[in-house]
Amino acid sequence: MKRIFVISCLFFIIQFSSAQIGGENIYDFLQFPTSARMEALGGGLQSIKNTKDADISLAISNPCFIDSSFHKQLSISNSFYTDKSNIGNITFAYYHPKIKSAIAYTMQFASYGKFDGRDPAGNPTGTFRAADFNFQVGIGRSLRKFYYGINLKFIVSHLERYTSLGFATDVAIGYHNPKTNWTFAAIVRNAGVEMKPYIKESGRQKLPIQLDFSFSKRFKKIPITISVTAHDLQVWDLSFPEEEEQNTLFGTPKKKSKGLEVVDNIFRHISFGAEIQAGKPVRLRFGYNHLRRQELGVGKKKGFAGISAGFGVNIKQFAFDYAYAQYHKAGSDHQLTLRIKLDEFGKKAK
Repeated sequence: MKRIFVISCLFFIIQFSSAQIGGENIYDFLQFPTSARMEALGGGLQSIKNTKDADISLAISNPCFIDSSFHKQLSISNSFYTDKSNIGNITFAYYHPKIKSAIAYTMQFASYGKFDGRDPAGNPTGTFRAADFNFQVGIGRSLRKFYYGINLKFIVSHLERYTSLGFATDVAIGYHNPKTNWTFAAIVRNAGVEMKPYIKESGRQKLPIQLDFSFSKRFKKIPITISVTAHDLQVWDLSFPEEEEQNTLFGTPKKKSKGLEVVDNIFRHISFGAEIQAGKPVRLRFGYNHLRRQELGVGKKKGFAGISAGFGVNIKQFAFDYAYAQYHKAGSDHQLTLRIKLDEFGKKAK
């Protein structure tokens, strides 16, 4: 385990020199929120750790907190996007006594629906489908209050008759203080290589490597957990030239002051989340992602772009989570997650 962790860290350092952001990579489906809880809390990486409410769906993106509390937990998630696109995952965790570690087995999928094929002259060639898959294994270990873990990913992407194969890893470290309920996690996500390109002559493309930090605090006297995620830290400037506001009177670009540009760019790297425990079984969740709001909002009337909300219900061995997030006025995300604790069947609920 330690050797794999060290080798992965060295591999990340090599890959980080050529890190990119969205729109310039393949396998971008790996960046989507892995659960309704994650989506409702702003869509960013979460460092929430609570043994009484162990959530394996969060560990898909953050493996450092995988432990025996996830034993025999099954999670199924699906996001319903526009035009019948579906992105989701199925994960199952099992604690192996021989290695004294829990392993999370995950299959992520992204189905983009059916398309009409055309040749260069515009003549129909029939219909085809496009889909991506990620087969992942994750493991975590701990040393007192410190945690570390890795994910190993084998990626298959099939677009019409073209197929791409890739390999990627996540490396995560974390810290959790059970007395103060402060939790921190840092993770490098999706560092890897395209082993087989769609077209041999085009060469290998880059993966959506990403550096994220996450903080969370669960209060004792009030039933609230707050989380703050700093994402895409491998790149400083997350703005695009196309986002410049137009002066409607003169038709010339309206530039922001340097101070406002710096502040805006800092907040593009941050997402916020709050989870409120409304009674024993119910949790209400709210999130804000400034990058989504700036990129996907239309003009000054951005609507609810970047804002997300949801709820969770825990009843005995079952947990159900729902999230709503508006990416754009033209489409939103409805995400559902069902978690089942298989090892608690036949036991009395606490």
